[in-house]
Formats: sequence, C-alpha cells, structure tokens
Amino acid sequence: VPAVLDRGTATFPDLPAGQSTVGRRLALARWIADPNNPLTARVWVNRVWQRLFGRGLVDTASNFGPSGSRPTHPQLLDYLAAEFVRGGWRLKSLQRQMVLSNTYRQGSRIVARNAEADPDNRLLWRYGPRRLQGEEIRDAVLAASGSLNETMYGPAVKVRIPPKVISTGATAKWPIVEREGPEHWRRSVYVFSKRSMRLPLFEGFDVPTSAQSCERRQTTTVATQALQLLNGELVAEHSQRLAALVLAQAGDDVAKQVEIAYWRTLSRAPTSAEQNLAMQFLEARTEKRDSTAALEDLCHVLFNLNEFVYLH
Repeated sequence: VPAVLDRGTATFPDLPAGQSTVGRRLALARWIADPNNPLTARVWVNRVWQRLFGRGLVDTASNFGPSGSRPTHPQLLDYLAAEFVRGGWRLKSLQRQMVLSNTYRQGSRIVARNAEADPDNRLLWRYGPRRLQGEEIRDAVLAASGSLNETMYGPAVKVRIPPKVISTGATAKWPIVEREGPEHWRRSVYVFSKRSMRLPLFEGFDVPTSAQSCERRQTTTVATQALQLLNGELVAEHSQRLAALVLAQAGDDVAKQVEIAYWRTLSRAPTSAEQNLAMQFLEARTEKRDSTAALEDLCHVLFNLNEFVYLH
C-alpha cells in the first residue's frame, strides 16, 4: 500500500513458486478493516449519516483528504467510528444508534433566531426537510395504493417505459409493456438498470446514471417533476387503485373515505379544515363526474402534495 497510508500493519507475502494465489486480496481487506485504520470506519459512518440526514458530517463523502471538506462535528464522527468498530462493524446497530438520537428525531420547524445564526443548519438544530428519491417516490405510490409487491430476491424486472423513450435508445431491447401488473410492482431496488434506457421517473427525480459513481445525489426542482406526478401513467393508475381500496374500506361514507385516503398517503389524519376542503372537492367533482372518479381525483391530488414527496 502507499507508504503514506501504511503504519506497519500491512503484510503482503511474495507468491511462492507453483502457487496461483497467496491471499493478497484477503490481506488487503484485513488491512482496510483493521481497527487501527481510522479512515475506513469514519467513511462508513459518514456515508450512513449522509443517507439518513441528506448530508454527511463531511460534505465530501469520497474525499477525506486535505482538499476535502472539514467535518462539522469531528468529535461526533470519531465517537461514532469508534463505536462502529467496537460493535463489530454492524450497520444495523449503527443505524439504530443514529435514528434513536435526539438529533434525528427533531422536527423541521424553523426557529428564526437559529436560522439567522446558522442558515445552512450546519449545527443540526433541526431536521432539514428531505425530498424522497425517485425510487422512494415510486415505492411510496405503490405502497399507498396497496400494490407494492414485497417479494424478495430473484431477477430484476423491466417495468413500463413509453415506446417513444425506448426508440431513443442505442438498441431497442426493452420490452413494450402495455399495462403493468403485480410482477412489475416490486420495490424499485429490483427495477432493471440499463445505462442507455433510464426510467423517466427516476431520471426526472435525480437518480444518477449508472455509468459513473456518485458520492452524493443532487436534489433539483424542475417543472418536469410536477408534470410526471400530474400526468404520469404510474401515478394515474395507482390513484385509481387507491380509490378502489378506499371504497372497499369506507363504502359510501365520504368522511371516512377522506380519512383513509389521508392515512394511506400522508400517514396522518386530515385536519378539520382539510377534511372540509376534501369533502367540498369530492362534492364538486361528483357533479361533473361520478363519485368513484371524484375519489380517484382526490387520491391523485394527495399524491401530488409536497407532504407526500418530502420527509419533514
């Protein structure tokens, strides 16, 4: 290994004559994960923190060198790294420690005095709102409509992509899916990833290309994101499925329909003002369409709320 990184713990024996391997890769792995190597644990902890909070204790997740960012909380980073190694490098224990902390469980309410002193929330005085990533938005829509296929393992699935998008690829090897079914509604981690054929929803919501590594995803706000949630086939179809699910549970009780729709999409009950507004919406839409179509429209509206696509 480079001399500047070696503290005398790495030993790579020469290859004896007549043998094909001597275990050098295993020796390298042991050196990387050696408890005396502080860098590996710090990088792991920072990546997990970044995943939970949207930004790491070190902004430059792939650069802990002199040209990278300084940690905002160096003592916290060292403490978590030491606990991570002491706990046997178990990620679940590390994540549990973070999500049960007061820092993670803070609200997102803005306090004017704090915002003036620390507008970028570098001191972690609140939990900054975080928009769901493209894969999470798709999974949330499927889960809310009761359609998410939780089957684990197995090959990736090729979901529906508009034929016009398929025709722009270098080779048209993506199947034409007229209508999706349960076999397509698996979690997004199982969606087939092809560099020349990206799912429009993922591309629109900043899912990075697989052609190169990405240390931290960027979050943009552009008009096409709203258009995808308003006009996309996935959201439209699962608004219908959510409405059917709500009708099956609430029947003709309009107030109950609104309450169930809110719980399934926003994980909370509607306020009195929201309840009244939603019922007025359903009444107005029923005059132009039937009651089922009006409920589908309400579900479509809920899928398009900021509260649905943001964590607060």
